[in-house]
Amino acid sequence: MKISIIKSFLGAIFMASFAISCQSNVLPKVKNATYSSYSNADQKGYWVEFELSHDSIAPKSVVLNNILQEITPENKTDKKYKINVIAQSTAIFGFKPKLVEKENGIYFVTDTADVFRAVDFKLK
Repeated sequence: MKISIIKSFLGAIFMASFAISCQSNVLPKVKNATYSSYSNADQKGYWVEFELSHDSIAPKSVVLNNILQEITPENKTDKKYKINVIAQSTAIFGFKPKLVEKENGIYFVTDTADVFRAVDFKLK
């Protein structure tokens, strides 16, 4: 009985690790990931740019300096993305950036869940 439970447990761990490793291999590679900061009278933030190796799995949002910004279809040109990550704004009434405890990276939408991939964005 104990051996059966241990085998089942080890089998479940093996299947879970296999599924996770396969899923991360399907995610597109992120190329030319850069950001630049901007500041004007009404707003401060960052322009984030990157390119994906393929677009079969769509990016959902980007995290830069603990600020989460959703990615919209307007941010996409072919496989390249340019996202305005707003840190402060007086032009948008009551604006507060969405803060997360995450390293810099991109969330992708898969069939099963949102998957986070850490990205080293380079300052332009």
